[in-house]
Formats: sequence, structure tokens, C-alpha cells
Amino acid sequence: MDIVAETIREFVNNALGVNLREMMIQIAATLVLFLVVRFFFWNHITNYLNKQNEAIKQAYDEAETSKTEAETLKQDAQLEFEKIQLSAKETLEEAKSRGKKQEQEIVKTAKETAVSIVKNAEDEVERLYDKAKESMQDEIISVATVMAEKVIQKEIDEEKYKSLLKEATDEVSS
Repeated sequence: MDIVAETIREFVNNALGVNLREMMIQIAATLVLFLVVRFFFWNHITNYLNKQNEAIKQAYDEAETSKTEAETLKQDAQLEFEKIQLSAKETLEEAKSRGKKQEQEIVKTAKETAVSIVKNAEDEVERLYDKAKESMQDEIISVATVMAEKVIQKEIDEEKYKSLLKEATDEVSS
């Protein structure tokens, strides 16, 4: 059996290309290294990893908080924007309303002014008409008096003649 065990050992050594003694030394060195790391450095490493984990969690929480705040600010900004749009629309409608009101007032004032100008013109025309009528009556009386004087040659006195002529012209002008 020794021969079989020796043959297997040689086969394993040849197949792996590793000496069994070297392999055992390597395993022992790894175990020693593991124990040294475990006793002297493991707490430092786990503390460092825990701190990193906490920092990552904190950064993630802050990012979530910032995201929530950003969403809130976005919604607030959207509401404010809608309020501003509504206010602008109301202001525009109010300006249109004031413009229409001013337009109506201007048109009303213009109509009143036009009516006033027409009335003044009519009054002026009537006054000029009455003045012309009086002037014409006076002219007619003067001409008629002169003509009647020449025709009648002092048969009727002048006052009587003027009153008769005035009555006649009043009847004609009416």
C-alpha cells in the first residue's frame, strides 16, 4: 500500500505541480495571516466599513430629503406660476373692461359735444334768421314808405302809414 500511496502522492504532485509540503506551509501562513488580521485589524476594518455604510445611508437620506424638498418647491412654483397667470389674465380683463368703459365715455362725451355744437349752431342760425328777418322788415318798411310817399304824396301821415305797412308785413312774414 505504501507503493499506492506514494504513487498517488507523486501523481497529485505532478498533476498539481505543487509540492505538498509547500502547500501545507502556504495554508499555515494563510491561517496565521488570517488570525493576525482578525485580532489586530478586523475591528478597524469593520468600523471603517460601518462608517462608510452610515455615510452612504446619510447621503442617500439627504438625497431623498432634497428630492422631496425639490418636489415640494416644484409644486409651490407651479402653484405660484398658475396664480401669476390667473392674476395676469384678470389684469388683462380688467384693462380691457376699463378700455371699453373709457371708449364708451369718450363716445358719450363726443356725442354730447356734437349735440351741443349742433344746438349752438341751430341757435346761432335762428338768431341770425331773426336778425335778418328784422332787418328785412325794416328795409321793406323803409322801401314801402318811400314808395308810398311818392304815390300818395302826403294824403296819409307817416305814422299811420308805417303802422299799416308794419301790419301788412307781419301778416306776410307770418
